[in-house]
Amino acid sequence: MIIFVVLGIITSIFQLVTLREFNFSLARNELAFVIAAGFWIVFCSLGSIVKNNQKFRDFTLPLLFTLTFSLSISLIHSAKSLIGLKYYEVVNPGLIIFLSLALIGPPAFVIGLAFRRFTDLYIRNNYFKKETYAKFFAFEAIGFFLGGVSFTVLLNSYSNPLIFSILPLLLIPAVGKIDKKIITAGAIIVISIISVLSFDTLIKKELDNADIRFNLGSGYGPVIAARKGKTTLLFSGGSLLATSEDKSSNEEFIHMSLSALETVQQTDILFIGASLSGQAEEIMKYMPKSLDFLQINPIISELSRVGLAKKAAGLVNFITDDPRLYLKNSNKNYDLILMNMPSPSNLGLNRYFTQEFFKSVSGRLKDKGVFSFNIASKREILSPQFVRFNSSIINAVDKIFTHRLIIPSDSMIIIASNNRIITDDYLLSNFSKAQPETFFFTIYHFRDFLSPGIRSYIQNMLDNKIPPNSDLSPSGFLSYLALEQAKFWPNLAVDLKKIRQAVIIFLILSAAILLVVSYFSKKSLCLLNIAGFGFNSISLVSIIFVLFQIYCGALFWKLGFLIALFMAGLSSGVFLINRIKPFRPHLLSALYLLWAVFILILFFILQLIGKLSYAGLIFYLLSFVCGLFTGAGYPCFTDNLIKIKFDPKKIAPAIYSMDLAGAFLGTIVTGIFLIPFLGVPYSLLSLIFLNTILAFRNLNN
Repeated sequence: MIIFVVLGIITSIFQLVTLREFNFSLARNELAFVIAAGFWIVFCSLGSIVKNNQKFRDFTLPLLFTLTFSLSISLIHSAKSLIGLKYYEVVNPGLIIFLSLALIGPPAFVIGLAFRRFTDLYIRNNYFKKETYAKFFAFEAIGFFLGGVSFTVLLNSYSNPLIFSILPLLLIPAVGKIDKKIITAGAIIVISIISVLSFDTLIKKELDNADIRFNLGSGYGPVIAARKGKTTLLFSGGSLLATSEDKSSNEEFIHMSLSALETVQQTDILFIGASLSGQAEEIMKYMPKSLDFLQINPIISELSRVGLAKKAAGLVNFITDDPRLYLKNSNKNYDLILMNMPSPSNLGLNRYFTQEFFKSVSGRLKDKGVFSFNIASKREILSPQFVRFNSSIINAVDKIFTHRLIIPSDSMIIIASNNRIITDDYLLSNFSKAQPETFFFTIYHFRDFLSPGIRSYIQNMLDNKIPPNSDLSPSGFLSYLALEQAKFWPNLAVDLKKIRQAVIIFLILSAAILLVVSYFSKKSLCLLNIAGFGFNSISLVSIIFVLFQIYCGALFWKLGFLIALFMAGLSSGVFLINRIKPFRPHLLSALYLLWAVFILILFFILQLIGKLSYAGLIFYLLSFVCGLFTGAGYPCFTDNLIKIKFDPKKIAPAIYSMDLAGAFLGTIVTGIFLIPFLGVPYSLLSLIFLNTILAFRNLNN
C-alpha cells in the first residue's frame, strides 16, 4: 500500500503545480481553473480504465510521469506565443477549453494509468478482502494529504515549476529489475535537468522576448519584471501590475483624489495596492501625518520598499496583509483611503470591488473621510459591456456611501464619502491651493476631466437595475469577463435573469432523467451513486475554494492544504465506514441526507463566515468534513457492486472512473453555470436539492 501513498504525493504536487501554472499563464480566473481541474479529473478517469502490458508499464510509468509533466508545463508557457497572443492578453474561452484538454490531460491520464496498474498488481499478488478496494483510495488520499501539506508549507514559493519533474524518482522502487531502475532513474534526472535549464528561455519567449529582470516565486503566484524597449513591466500572478510609464496616470489619480480632502496636510492616508510607480512620492508632496501602504504579497511590498525614494523611505509604513482582514481588524481610521488595484478579472481581485469590501472601507474612514479608487471605463462612449461593468461597481458603492462623484476617463475615478458632498468646484479649488509640483497633470487637465457634459453622459448611461457587485453574487466579475470577451464577440450580451432560469430548468430536467435511468437496473443505480458522490463532492469543494478566495484571498497559496485536508477526511471516512460490518441498511441514503444537512448549515452561515477573522480555519474544517463524507461512500459502493456480482477485478477501476466522471461533470456544471449565474447561495441550494432526491431514491435499496 505504500506505493499508493507515493502515488498520492506525486499526484498532489503535479496537480497543484500544473493547475497553478495553467491559471497564471492562460486561464487567469478561478472558474476557468475549476474547468481545467475538471479535465484533470476526467483524464485521470480515462487512464484508470485503460489496460496495458505489464512489462511496458513497469519500465515506463515513472518516465512517462516526468515526460508528460515537463511537456505540459513547457507547452502551457509556450501556448500564447505559439498562437500569437501577448502574455497579458485574454484567451478565448473556447481556446481555454481546448488547451485544458490538450495540456492538462496527458499528465492526468498517466496518473490514472498508474493507479490502475498498482491496483492490478496488488490484487494479483496479495490476498485481499472486499474492504481492500476502498483502502486503495484511502492510502492514495494519505499521500495526497502529505503532498498537499508539503507543497503549501515548503514548496509554494517556487519560481521554476519544472524542478518538480524530478519527483517520479519516488516511483523507481516499483520498477522491476535493478538495471531498469538505474536506466529509468538516469533518464528522469537528465530530462529534469534539461527541463529546468530551459525554463528561463520559455519565460523570455512567453513575454515576447523581453529582457527578464527577475522571476520571483511567491505563494500568490510568480512576480516577474520584464523590460521591453524603454518600458519595465511588472507582472504578478499573470496580471500586469505596473509599468515604468505610469507616471501620468499616477499624477491624475493621486492629485484628483487628494483634492477631495478638507485639509491636505497632517492627514492619515492608506494606499491599497502596489506602490511601484512613484505613488508614494506623489502623496508625500502633501506632507501627510501618516502614510500606510497595504499589500497582500510580501514580495511586492519589499519591491515597493526598495524602490522608494530615500527622502520618503522613513516616512512610509509598509503593511503586508490581506486588505480585507486589515480593514476588519485594524483600529486605525483614515482621512483618505486610496485603492489602485487591477480590474476584477478574477474572484481574487473582485473581492476588492464588492459592497462588502466597500463597507469595510467605510468603517475605517474618519467622520469626513474619503475613499477613492479607479476602474476600467471609457471617457466618451460606453459600450453595453462597459455600462454593465461600471454600473455593477458603482451600484455597489451607492449601497454603502451616501455621496459619490465620478471622474470619467479610460480609468474612471470614483470618489465616495458618507458625510460630505464633494463638488467639482471644491476639487478644483483645493488643487489650485495645494499647487503640487507635477510633470504631466495641470489644472487645465483637471477641468477637462470634470467636463459637465461628459460626466452627465456617463451618469445617464449607468443602469441602477444592474445588480450591485457582491461577494456571493459577483456581477462585477461576470461583467468584466464579458467585457474582456467583447473583442471575440462584440455583440456579446449577458442576460443574468434568463440564464438563471435556463440553468434551473436544466438542473431539474437532468435530475429527472438521471432518476429514470437509475430504475433501469441495480447496476445503473450503483454507478449513478458513485458518479453522484463525485459530482456532489467536487461541486461543494469548488464552492469552498471560491469562498476561500473571496474571504481569505490566498487560494493558490493554500490550495494544497485545502486539498490535503479534503484527502485526509476522505481517508478517515474510508477507514471509519470499513469498521461497520455488515453495512447498515440505508447507509448510502443516510450519507446523502448528511450531505444535505451539511450543505444547509453552510448555507445559513455564509454571511457569518465573512465577518470572522479566522474564516480560513472554518474552510479547512469544511474541506475535511467534505472529504469525510466522500470517503464514507467508497466502502458502500464496493459492497453494493459485490452484491450485484460485479467483476471483482473491475471494482476499483469502476469506482475510480465513475467517481472522477461525476466529478468532471461537477466541475463543468458548477464552474460554468452554478457559481457564475446562480451565485454561491443558490448553488448550495441546488446541491441540497440533488442530495435530497438521491437520499430518497436509495431509501429502499
